Amino acid sequence: MKVFERVRRYAFWPLALLWLPVGVVAQAAVRFPPERYSAADPAMLAEAAASLAVLVPCGLPLSLACRRLWRIGYRRSALWTWVALGTVSVAGAIAAGLLGPLAIVICTVALSLPAWGASFWLSRRG
Repeated sequence: MKVFERVRRYAFWPLALLWLPVGVVAQAAVRFPPERYSAADPAMLAEAAASLAVLVPCGLPLSLACRRLWRIGYRRSALWTWVALGTVSVAGAIAAGLLGPLAIVICTVALSLPAWGASFWLSRRG
């Protein structure tokens, strides 16, 4: 197997699992500049990392829906769907985080439903 084929095949899973926590951290870094928190307590950083662990599987529904769009031949649409719904999912996960982990799961699954609907409709259409 060529190197590119291995990267293409196995790079999906780390990206599918980590895009939502990375998006939440990036959004927090923009809202709260890191220069104010340069001397953060290591225990606080460990607690923050543990709270992001809830977000790891929450990015899978949208990633899998976009992968399905990609595989049925709608590559550009899959990319733009992921960008648009991913941005909304990051904002939704942050807002739902105020209500708890179950709300984050419900929010991210609900926001991936348009991509799933499009993939099923397009696969049946032709």
